[in-house]
Amino acid sequence: TVGISRITARRYLEHLVHTSRAGRTPQYGHVGRPELRYRWLSQTGR
Repeated sequence: TVGISRITARRYLEHLVHTSRAGRTPQYGHVGRPELRYRWLSQTGR
């Protein structure tokens, strides 16, 4: 475990998406809310 709450982790991941450092895609299962998948975006020129 990392030692931070789920909401803190989600806020940080959303910050990375907002600053174009990560991407987010929903993954739909059978029932309920979609699961959000995050991935790093390539940093060209760095």
